[in-house]
Amino acid sequence: MMLPMLFRLRLNRPGRRPINLYIPLLPVYILLLPFILLALVSLPFLAVSKETRQYLPLFKALPSLLAAARGTGISVESEDHTIYLHIK
Repeated sequence: MMLPMLFRLRLNRPGRRPINLYIPLLPVYILLLPFILLALVSLPFLAVSKETRQYLPLFKALPSLLAAARGTGISVESEDHTIYLHIK
């Protein structure tokens, strides 16, 4: 299972140069890691109700959900701009 490592954002504007942003996701994962660990440690103690316990499988499935996002491309077009998002 390989997590996505690069997020590409392309903004096309008519009559102007397109903007390309390549965002590495490894620093994002490192920044989110303390929050995920805190949630993993505290959620079982706080999961006293049935509704709260339903969120526990979400944390277990989060890595596979991120791995399945590789290759996802989203294109949004309007009259003025075209935005293209791609997860590599």
